[in-house]
This record gives sequence, C-alpha cells and structure tokens, in this order.
Amino acid sequence: MSFDAFDGLNNIFEPEHLGPRDLVYGINIDLDDRGHPHRRRGYTQLDSANYSNLFENMDGTVYCIRNGALGRLQKNFSFVSLATGFPIPCPRMAWQQVGDWIYFSSRAFSGKVNRQTDVMAQWGASQPLWFSPVTDPTPTLPAIRGRLYKPPPLCEFMTYFNGRIYMGRGREVWSTELWLYDWIDATKNFWTLEADVTMLGAVADGIYIGTEEGVWFVTKKWQWEARAIAASRVRVLDFGVIPGSMVYIPAELANPPQVDLRADTPVKVSIAFLTKEGYCGAQDGGLVYNYTESKFVFPDSISATTMFRRQQGLNQFVAVLNSGGQPVANARIGDYADAVLLQNAAWNTVHERVGLGDALAMTYVPA
Repeated sequence: MSFDAFDGLNNIFEPEHLGPRDLVYGINIDLDDRGHPHRRRGYTQLDSANYSNLFENMDGTVYCIRNGALGRLQKNFSFVSLATGFPIPCPRMAWQQVGDWIYFSSRAFSGKVNRQTDVMAQWGASQPLWFSPVTDPTPTLPAIRGRLYKPPPLCEFMTYFNGRIYMGRGREVWSTELWLYDWIDATKNFWTLEADVTMLGAVADGIYIGTEEGVWFVTKKWQWEARAIAASRVRVLDFGVIPGSMVYIPAELANPPQVDLRADTPVKVSIAFLTKEGYCGAQDGGLVYNYTESKFVFPDSISATTMFRRQQGLNQFVAVLNSGGQPVANARIGDYADAVLLQNAAWNTVHERVGLGDALAMTYVPA
C-alpha cells in the first residue's frame, strides 16, 4: 500500500492511534497544499554576518540590522548601510510602512527611513508641542483648550489602522494623531491592558491585541453625533501570544478548516500567529481559529521569529521558537532523564529513567 498525500504531523495521540494520513515525524520533507510530499530544498550560506529584525516593505525590499548597521538588503544579497551604531545583539524591533516612510522602533531607539531616497530621520519632534485652537490669543481669549503633543513612545509592536499608527509596549497601546504620524496626544488615545502586549495586528475592521494571557479584538465605530470614536474590546482567546510570531497572510489561507482552499473567497488580509496553545489565524469581525489544538502541541517558548512563504503550490508559516533555555524544552532525541523517588518519606528508593526515542526533524502545519 502506498500513500501520496498526508495531513501533517500529529503528536497529540500515540503512533498506534494515528490514521494513514498522519505523520509521526518527517525528515527533510515539505508538504504542499494538497498534502503531497517532496524533498526539502537545501540552503547555502551567503554571509556569516549577524543579521536581525528583517522587514519586507510593500515592494519587496528588505530592511534589516546587519552587524550593528541598519540598511537595505539587495536581491543579490549585497547590503546597503543607511545608519550605524545599533547594539549587537539588537533588541526586538517593530516596523511599519506608511506611504514612502518606514517607521521602526524598539525599547532603546526609534526612527524612520524614506524608501525612495534612503533618508534616515528622527521619528517625532525632539520637544513637546502645546497646540491650541486659539490661533490669535488675546488678554480675554488666551490659548485655552489646547493639546499637549509629544513624539511617539518607544515600542516593540506596531501596526497601522485607519490613519493612525498603533504602538505597544508594556501594558500600554498608544496611537498617533490622525494622519500625523510624528505626534501623539499625551492625554488620550491610549489603552491599558491587563498584561504585557505581545502582538498588534490590524485587519479590515479592527485590531487584534495579543498579550501574555490572552487575545483581544478592538473594533471602532464612528459616533457622528458626539464627533468621537468609541472602541469596543472583545476577548477572543484565553491564552497568550508568543512575541514575534505574527505575520500577515492572505485571508483565503486563514479560512476555517472546513473550507476548501480551492473555494472562491473574498480577497482580504488576515493574520497568523503562535500562542501557547497552538497555531492560530485571525480574520475580520474577531473570528479566530486554532488550527493545531487537536493535532500538535508546540513546546513552551518565550519568543519566535516567523515568516510566510508562498511558492509553487506551497504556502507555509515558518517559525523558529526560542525556548529561553528551559531544560524541558531543550530535551533532544536520545537524552535521558534520571529521577530518584522517595516513597512515603521512607529510605527505600525507586530509580526511574525516561528516554526520548522518537525523532522529530520537521514541523509542518497545513495552512
């Protein structure tokens, strides 16, 4: 008997309980969208430099940090340096493109680069600005009812939605002024969450905010009578998002499992991300699906680096997980764990040895 299509890895059940399309492990293979396996392509090292924080803008140009320099990575893998002096290793950076400007920020620095001219600039003014609607103050009409504008705060997560850039750091999410991406109102336009923010992702009708303990969907509704914006927040997941794991994907690949990939679906943008309970996709309207909760359990991780790859019938969410050095997550095939158990606080002992005998060389999660 031979099989030419598979559903991917499954580590929820014992191997004897799996179906003929389930894989216990796969070594150097990929599965396309129809489940057909083929040998994984190899790779060639082109540069041994220290790369981090890669970002691809809308025209396919890649920006990154290389050996402490921020610059543009060419298609021939040559590097054009735009600014130097960044720390090694470089902390996690957030990127967001709006028009010709690409904004970047971390806990230690921020800035923006013009993708047409390669000009680097400071993000936001160096000094706060007091702005009042009274353009010509007089002794009887001073500059009242003003706003205190400040440059955007340093952040680790960023997204763009409806004319504003949203920035997350700690438990706070700030937003810039409408169409004014270099300014924030220091007295409003911020949200406080119950846990530290680990993800910001925008879809057509709202923003997903991932934290260490859950995922929220924030949608806005215009209230023309009050000339204000009211935001409603709905909790959609009860487990935290792994920082750095979110990518934008075509909406047809984020369909619920029962919808065939070949079915006609509206053209939209969705997000995919990793949580402590599995690989998830989020769509418009606060709809979130966990694609792996019944098939695969991922190791506990403190951060991730991900990308979405689409080529020749292969749509893949590729992730590298950082376990943070936890001994359980760092166990490898062939390792043993020895334990000495004291029974009922007596001196007689029982010696146990647990061995890791299965091999796991590839993780494939169907989109």
